[in-house]
Amino acid sequence: MSSVVRAKAQGKGTSRVYRVNTEGAWEISKKVFRFVKIEAVEEHRSEGYMLAMIGKSLVSSGIVMGVWIEPDDDESTTVTVVIKRRNPIEFSVPLTETEFHDDFELALSMKPKIKP
Repeated sequence: MSSVVRAKAQGKGTSRVYRVNTEGAWEISKKVFRFVKIEAVEEHRSEGYMLAMIGKSLVSSGIVMGVWIEPDDDESTTVTVVIKRRNPIEFSVPLTETEFHDDFELALSMKPKIKP
């Protein structure tokens, strides 16, 4: 999993800005993990990121991934995803960075709108 942290430090990954606060982005990221049946999640909340992995399947050796949640302001958050294959020459992966963001957007659209 340290390779994912190094990749993020090198500016790799896919980022998108969402109209949601950091708490909401954190919870939605965990929902996306449940959608794709993540095996294990390491939460590093004070540092603003979480690490996860999907294990081997019939078509993949699995992936390791990191999600960074960085506040832009009170209502917007930048979510950055870095996904690395366990086997770098493998063609198929169970989840891509784009698919993570697509699932995040779907979960965000289903989130009930709470008005004060």
